[in-house]
Amino acid sequence: MTPSPIRPRRLALMALLATLAGCGEEPPPALGEERVAPGEAALGAAMTERILEIGERHRATGEPIPRFNQPKTVACATATFEVPPLDDDLAVGLFAEPGRYEALVRFANATRQDDRDKDLRGASLRLFGVPGAESLAGPPGQQDFLFNSHPALFAGTPEAFYRFVEAVADGRLWWYFVNPLAPQPRSLMIALRARDRSVSPLAETYWSTTPYRFGEGHAVKYSLRSCAGAPAPMAAPDPDHPDHLRHALAEQLAEGEACLSFRVQFQTDPQAMPIEDASVVWDEHASPFRPVGRLTLHRQAIDTPRALARCESTVFNPWNSHPAHRPLGGINRLRRAIYQAAGAQRTTHNATLSGDSPSAPPTQEEGP
Repeated sequence: MTPSPIRPRRLALMALLATLAGCGEEPPPALGEERVAPGEAALGAAMTERILEIGERHRATGEPIPRFNQPKTVACATATFEVPPLDDDLAVGLFAEPGRYEALVRFANATRQDDRDKDLRGASLRLFGVPGAESLAGPPGQQDFLFNSHPALFAGTPEAFYRFVEAVADGRLWWYFVNPLAPQPRSLMIALRARDRSVSPLAETYWSTTPYRFGEGHAVKYSLRSCAGAPAPMAAPDPDHPDHLRHALAEQLAEGEACLSFRVQFQTDPQAMPIEDASVVWDEHASPFRPVGRLTLHRQAIDTPRALARCESTVFNPWNSHPAHRPLGGINRLRRAIYQAAGAQRTTHNATLSGDSPSAPPTQEEGP
C-alpha cells in the first residue's frame, strides 16, 4: 500500500511548530558546534516517509527503484587511497598514521540520465579496512564520503530539504523554487549555477558541501580534485553519446591510472562558515583546502555488466564513518535514517526484480 502523504505533512507541521517554539536568543556557536532544532526528528520521519512513498510508486509498477539522489550510475572504479605523513593538526582519525586502503568510487549524475545534458555531478567514495570505522549495515571498517560538483546545496537546511522532497513527491519540483509562500531565490540561483556539461568524471572538482568532525572541536569540509601534475582527463571519443561520461572514464582507465587528491578545509569562523546551513560556501581564501590523501584509480574495465550491476546496488551513507570524522549538521543528521531506509527499500526490491535473493545483504558489505 502506498503511504498516505497526510501523515508526513502532519509530522512536518509538528516539526515546524516545535522549531518556532524553540526560537530565541542564543549565543553564537563555537567551532564545530551543532545546533539541533527541536522539531528535527519529526521532520526527518516525515521526509523519510515521503521518500519511501516515491520508491513505492516505482515498486508498484514493477520498475527498479532508483536512488532518490544521483540516480544515474556513470561508473564505479576500484582504487587505492593513500594517506601520507601529515602535520600534527591533520593527523587525526584515519589520517593519524600513513597507510593504504582499498577503495571504491562511484560517479553519478544528480538528475539526468543523458550525460549530454547540463547537470550536477556526484561522487561517492568508500574506503575498506579503516580501523575504528563503524558501519550502519555492513561490517566495521567502512568509511564513506559523499561529494557534489558544486560547493553548496540548494536546499541546505532540514526545513528547505523537506520542502524540496515534498515538491518531488507531489510531482511539482518547480513549485519548490517559485512557491510565493516560501520563496527560494537563493536555492534557484544555486541550482542554476551548479548545473553544467562535463567531458569526464575526472574533469570535475567535487565538494562534500556538508561538514564533518575532524577530531575533537574541529569541523571540516572535504573535496576531491585531479592531482597536481596529473595528465588532463581524457574526453570520450563519442561526445554525442548519452553515456559519453562512462565512455570517457572507461577509455582513460583502459589506458592507465588516474589520480584524485583528497583535501580538507577547516572551519575557522563558526558564523561565516556555518555547520547548520549547507547552502553556504566556506570561503577558500579564509581557509584553503589542504591535501591529506591520494586516490589512485587503477587500470581496469569499468563498463562490464558485472561492474555496473555491483555499482548500482552499492549503498553509501556518510554515517559509515570513523567517530573522529562523524557527520555534522542538520542535512547529515537527516541522511542517517533516510539513506538507510531508502537504501534497504531499493536494494531489496531491485534484487527481487533481478532474481537475486531479497534477503541477501547489499554490496556495501563487499570489499574490492
